[in-house]
Amino acid sequence: YEQGAWWQVDLGGQKNIKQIIIYNRTDCCANRLSNYQVSISNKADFSTHIYQQDFHVAPNPKKIIQLDASGKQGRYVRIQLLDKDYLSLAEVQVMGVDPLRFAEVDVSSALNNFGGWYNAPNYPNFSAFAAVKADKSITAWGESDSGGAGAPSGAGYTKIYSTGFAFAALKTDGSITAWGDPDSGGTGAPSGSGYTKIYSTYGAFAALKTDGSIATWGDLDFGGVGASSGTVYTKIYSTGNAFAALKADGSITAWGDPDFGGAGAPSGSGYTKIYSTYGAFAALKTDGSITAWGDSDAGGAGAPSGSGYTKIYSTRHAFAALKADGSITAWGNSNAGGTGAPSGSGYTKIYSTDSAFAAFKTNGSITAWGNSDTGGTGAPSGSGYTKIYSTYGAFAAVKADGAITAWGYPHAGGIGAPSGSGYTKIYSTDSAFAALKTNGSITAWGDSGSGGTGAPSGNGYTKIYSTWSAFAAVKANGTITVWGDLNIGGLTPTSD
Repeated sequence: YEQGAWWQVDLGGQKNIKQIIIYNRTDCCANRLSNYQVSISNKADFSTHIYQQDFHVAPNPKKIIQLDASGKQGRYVRIQLLDKDYLSLAEVQVMGVDPLRFAEVDVSSALNNFGGWYNAPNYPNFSAFAAVKADKSITAWGESDSGGAGAPSGAGYTKIYSTGFAFAALKTDGSITAWGDPDSGGTGAPSGSGYTKIYSTYGAFAALKTDGSIATWGDLDFGGVGASSGTVYTKIYSTGNAFAALKADGSITAWGDPDFGGAGAPSGSGYTKIYSTYGAFAALKTDGSITAWGDSDAGGAGAPSGSGYTKIYSTRHAFAALKADGSITAWGNSNAGGTGAPSGSGYTKIYSTDSAFAAFKTNGSITAWGNSDTGGTGAPSGSGYTKIYSTYGAFAAVKADGAITAWGYPHAGGIGAPSGSGYTKIYSTDSAFAALKTNGSITAWGDSGSGGTGAPSGNGYTKIYSTWSAFAAVKANGTITVWGDLNIGGLTPTSD
């Protein structure tokens, strides 16, 4: 109990700090941490500082301090009270800047992070890896014609986006450089600057500017031309071959292959988000009503009437919409989960493979439907599951203790999941899984040609990325270990 009580940590050397997370006590005394200062310094006595900020609200239960995208360089982090009291902390986490920033969407994230492959904002590159290094230069490897070679030299790059066989990198000033297959957007990127984000179909890019205008390039049949002129567009969505852009007023403009949703977008306004299958779009309004268009066999027709829907998930050819009460309505191809959705309510989230859905209830129980070959049957009984991951043909569910249960197509990881517990996250290629343990060790299973065998031994890995058939595991120091198909990223990248 003193004036200016403090706690600090020595990181052992100068580190690039991206984020500081302060966890307050929840058992008692939360208000003790209501007037404090956070500092970063390279000197233990904090006679000088790189960062310093005062906070006057107690973390409830945590405070996340997000630093610059490039981070703050420092060795010591201190939390100090600005008044006289006891210093009470539950936990402090100091997070570093990733030494490598891979493409915004890879195969694993497309399969697992967006409620369906086609809901991802970009098509992942099937055959090559690319990453922004700490100095903002780019390294790439894999199939040379798909962007594994030809990456731009120089620095200043912040993010990388992809089509199926090309990359496009964004610089700090919003200028764009593309490389890879010319027919997939590897050439033809717009000149100038001011672009803020890039979206893609299988074979074309669409870049959004600060003023809300859109520039496209790539295969003409995949939306590489035809974008609306004008401004005030806020976000872009895509099917395999078409784009749909949302305006600030919630109106929609679509272009690209008309059979894939490039034509037929609804008139009017008030739409808040758009979801996709391979060939159709489904747009959600503020009141939770849904309008769909595109290929009728892929969910472009048959959307439910009524309102109250909160989110839409997808397989290749079907949609499944979740209501606020946790009930589910599905439509689209019956062999891809368009029929057979469970009745009742209480579902909280839906996952998908190429042609099957798996829905979670609050208690962690799972119900699956859709194509039986790709996980529509065989879901585990019981409860306590916390998350589900997917390859194109199988599911893998994780319990709270980190134990894994898999089902679906055997050659896509539906069998062979590791026994034991302690797994924290699962990554995937098209037909294999790779599970990460708390200690950073990796276990893989599934098709051997897609990375189901050959995972590295040892520990310390923090993240895993993937192409269609290869994995790349990254350690905290930026070391990369790859395995899987040698032709599409499974060969160790050369240092540059």
